[in-house]
Amino acid sequence: MEAFNRTIKKLSQEEYELLLKEISSDRKESKPYMVLEASRLFDYDDNEMMEKLAVNSSTYYTLKSRLNAKVAAILSKKVYNPISVLMEEVARVPANLYGTSREVSIRALKDLEKQLLEYDLSNELISVYKTLARLNLHNYDYEYYNKLYNKYVAYSLAVVKAENLFYEFITRVGKYQLTRSETDLENIQSLRRELSNIRDLYESHRLFVLYNIVNIYYQCILTNDENALRMKEIEIDNTLKEIDNIFTKYELDTFYQNNKFLVDMLYFEYYQKTNNVVRADYYFKRTIPNLTDLAKKHILNFNMVQFLYSRIGVYMATGDLNYLAAANDEIEGMFDIDKDEVYHFVYIKQYFAICKFYEGDYSKTARLLNDLRNSISLRNYFFADVQLKMFQALQYALMGDEELATQLINSVKRQISDETAEWRNIRTFLKMLGVAIKPGDFKKKFTKMAQLWKRFQEENTGHEKVLAFVNLDEKLLKKLSEPYKGMKS
Repeated sequence: MEAFNRTIKKLSQEEYELLLKEISSDRKESKPYMVLEASRLFDYDDNEMMEKLAVNSSTYYTLKSRLNAKVAAILSKKVYNPISVLMEEVARVPANLYGTSREVSIRALKDLEKQLLEYDLSNELISVYKTLARLNLHNYDYEYYNKLYNKYVAYSLAVVKAENLFYEFITRVGKYQLTRSETDLENIQSLRRELSNIRDLYESHRLFVLYNIVNIYYQCILTNDENALRMKEIEIDNTLKEIDNIFTKYELDTFYQNNKFLVDMLYFEYYQKTNNVVRADYYFKRTIPNLTDLAKKHILNFNMVQFLYSRIGVYMATGDLNYLAAANDEIEGMFDIDKDEVYHFVYIKQYFAICKFYEGDYSKTARLLNDLRNSISLRNYFFADVQLKMFQALQYALMGDEELATQLINSVKRQISDETAEWRNIRTFLKMLGVAIKPGDFKKKFTKMAQLWKRFQEENTGHEKVLAFVNLDEKLLKKLSEPYKGMKS
């Protein structure tokens, strides 16, 4: 019921009124109407809703299933799908086999073939070539079209494989960000090679786009050498310009038109990673107006996570809170994220906690982190679990809560003692928190804290880098060194 409630609440008033009109003629007395109104205005769970409707579970789930179908139908009509007209022609292709004029059918199919070739639509071309082969069953053109049919069957399988790898990349990168496991990193590298091999087999703008989006994300997320990444600026700029040209040229393509925002997002991520704040700011301003629409689309959660964390990076470089605050109020409640999407679920909720941290509301930050840790099990995700505990312990240290900070510090110590990696950076950070929560002379504590923070930064590199979103400036180090700390700065 929770997911259904979120969906109904996110509908615009126009969409909601349309849904009410479709599901009930005598609205206020109908059970569908009651479910919709309850979902729109309240947060009942399934048991509470069944009790209010006075129905059994079977009747209730049938009712909700039908409502889900109605909602999906309304929302699908709003998805930008400009190629639908061309797809309607493709749907009529098999009927050409039974037309009264063979020559007219062949001419119509060859005209359609040109459009499909231009848009690189392999699945649709299979249907066209199969029909053309059968229309030429008794002449020499049969072999020609049958070979094209076989060729595009193979090509279509390659495109499907590439598309699957494109989305698999999202899940694998997410898992790696949660674990920082060498095995998970190797899986990502293997996937990238496989996608590159498929791209090299065919001259295809679709494969070019799929591979290069993955490749640029791969470099921005996994390249630790900022200078090496900076040296690829011309290459990446040319690639993104070509992707943008493809998106513009093939304006009827549904995938291209619903993903054209990615060009600006990838530019922003690249320039943030290479510390080019001026260029990053330009693409930040181009993307912000679209965030509200993008946050509503479940399939784009990965792209949103990457954009949000790049915002943190620019904030840390500039100190300008606008990079964190812009559009936050509008998008925070719009994400459709299931707990099974562990990476998206953790990192988006962690992002809003980070924003509160930089606003100086350490109590709110701690509550958000505690709620997050209590709402999902991170037992199989060592890195994410440890990072959240360290960040939460930092909040308690800033608030002067020695007991809660100590509990988390000890928990992390136990976890890293079981790891084969040294995690010197984590040990140093925990030592710094230990100094913060113990009584002592302010000046001595501040000097020691500053030394430990400097050491942590030196050790905190590569794929083991933790709390990359935390910057303890002099003001925060002084606050951590205070003998008595309040609940909020």
